[in-house]
Amino acid sequence: MTTTVSVLESDYPEVHRPYSQEELNDKHNRTFRTMRLGKIRAHHNRCNHFYFVKENGRKEKEITENNDCDSGNCSVCWKLSKTSRHLRSSGKDLIGRYMNDVDDRQKYEIKDYDFQFVEAERRFYTWLYQEEF
Repeated sequence: MTTTVSVLESDYPEVHRPYSQEELNDKHNRTFRTMRLGKIRAHHNRCNHFYFVKENGRKEKEITENNDCDSGNCSVCWKLSKTSRHLRSSGKDLIGRYMNDVDDRQKYEIKDYDFQFVEAERRFYTWLYQEEF
């Protein structure tokens, strides 16, 4: 039996070399492609979580039909509630890091990627959409 380690239990990889914008853009695009993330972003006012939803998924359909990005329940809150107790603190840290990074990128109009952002984004969506609880 193989046991998988959650991204919440693993360390961030060390950066041993510089990455070009082309490489980082490719890593960002690969995350969206492999996770099947669309261009529609859910944003829940109650908890202030936001995230890109699955392309052609139920949440995307709800948001499009209702023209409301706060449609349905928050997937981040739901996933956090299903996360093992001993990993919840790490989950909250990951959520906070991703949300703050995205906020900073918008606030300061940052267009270029850095390795830390691309890795936090990959970890966030891996935890949110791919990990079993």
